[in-house]
Amino acid sequence: MDRNLWALACSTIAAVSMAVGCSLIKSPAETDRSGVSLGGMGNDQLVDLLAPRRIALKVMIATRPIDDPELREIVWTAADEHVIPPEQRQRLEANGLRVAVVDTVFPPEIEEMLSPEAPVGQRIDPTIVAVPDGHATPIMLGPDEAAPHKTLFLSLGNGAVGRDYELVRGAMRVSASQADGGMAMRVVPEIHHGSDQMRYAPAENLGPFEPEQFIMREGKQEESFRDLTAKLTLEPEQVLILGCWPDRPGSLGHFLFTKPEPKSDRLLQTVVFIWAAATGPTEIPWVEPITPPSNLRRVDPTELGVGNGNASGSARQE
Repeated sequence: MDRNLWALACSTIAAVSMAVGCSLIKSPAETDRSGVSLGGMGNDQLVDLLAPRRIALKVMIATRPIDDPELREIVWTAADEHVIPPEQRQRLEANGLRVAVVDTVFPPEIEEMLSPEAPVGQRIDPTIVAVPDGHATPIMLGPDEAAPHKTLFLSLGNGAVGRDYELVRGAMRVSASQADGGMAMRVVPEIHHGSDQMRYAPAENLGPFEPEQFIMREGKQEESFRDLTAKLTLEPEQVLILGCWPDRPGSLGHFLFTKPEPKSDRLLQTVVFIWAAATGPTEIPWVEPITPPSNLRRVDPTELGVGNGNASGSARQE
């Protein structure tokens, strides 16, 4: 077969292959009348598959004097600590930690304390974050500044130990995942200590199909106490409560949930309230959309001294 015939045969085979392939492969945008894609998967399912599910966490941290009855008694009287298995609850208690849930119908004193209409100086501003389903976020606790030196007495799986830390801060690392109509919560106490250093850490907020990545991050050494992990499921109308037994100085819980009052020798106690809810890619619960003001007008760049001075037109009322 001469060279021209061979080239003609190859081009014919290629054209036939392309025609057959195009008849078998359709654009992902093509769907049948039911709105289901050719793979049998709806558009909403495709979005759920390609975009990681997100969980919104609302965190409110109440701080009061250590003998304040609202935090010392009323909160824990309304809370249910038996959501934690007895053995783990005893281990948490031995380290001065308390974990519980409470229904969103708070006692009046707590409703008033958490109200957005509380008096200025007593109002607690919530912190709201959205993280991928199952990812953890730290809640920094304890003294506002790193303590130069701290000795903690810990009761862990290998017995009671004392540990010394330098330049130490505390945190509770919280994660949430959707589970059976509720939120599966996981809480792990941590100590961040030592000088800030550059180190490798896992990248966060990755999609479900992205490989694990490591990035350089500046921070302290982190020690997680996995023996003291608390796991529980929040029902839709429940709030997670984190706190301490304030009469156990030297314990991990006392360090995390108490701190000195500025310019005073009085000790303050902290209780953390956490709400969790599933959220979409753009909407976050508890955040009201912002309505832009109605008196906006278009401004010509020349009014601001930007652009060509010969630009035509002037400010125009909308």
